[in-house]
Amino acid sequence: MGAACCSDAKQAVETVTEDIDQHGIKAVIEDKAAEVADAAKDAAQKVQETAAQVAKDIDEKGIVVVAHDATQSAEASAVDAAKVAAKDATEAANATMDAAVAAVTGVMIVEFVNEKGTIQKVDFKTKKIGITFGLGGGGCCGPTGPAKVVVKSVGKASQAETLGVKSKWSIKAVNGVLVTGVQQAEKLLREGADKLSEA
Repeated sequence: MGAACCSDAKQAVETVTEDIDQHGIKAVIEDKAAEVADAAKDAAQKVQETAAQVAKDIDEKGIVVVAHDATQSAEASAVDAAKVAAKDATEAANATMDAAVAAVTGVMIVEFVNEKGTIQKVDFKTKKIGITFGLGGGGCCGPTGPAKVVVKSVGKASQAETLGVKSKWSIKAVNGVLVTGVQQAEKLLREGADKLSEA
């Protein structure tokens, strides 16, 4: 600190001392307290004015941003819903087509999902399809997620082996009907195979 700083401090002390001598210590303290209170009041007023300006800016500019963001979010949700609806409609149309093709051609169309998640459609033409199946996935030691009906084994030289069916493939649908459990899969496969030729 330089001499000017010390000089200013010395002058301030002399001024306060003179005020105390002239008005008494109580009056000087009350006066200084009033000055601090006024300064605090001014600072509080500036904070309120700044807060009011920020609120005004948000009202004028921020709402537009918030509304824009909400609009984009709503548009994205609508697009997602449309995609899901289109996918569902496509799957329903495909299922209807599979059922119609199976009825007209005398085959049983089974949709499998292979290990990579790709759907494989297989057209069985005779009753002896050559697979055993059971419940897979969803167990404590197996893959997580809902349990699925999976091919447990494929018979040697069977129709399924000839058509490329592999064990561990899950059964998604039979003649366009989605498979939801082992008993239903068994029923669908039995009913579908009953309509097929012997050899």
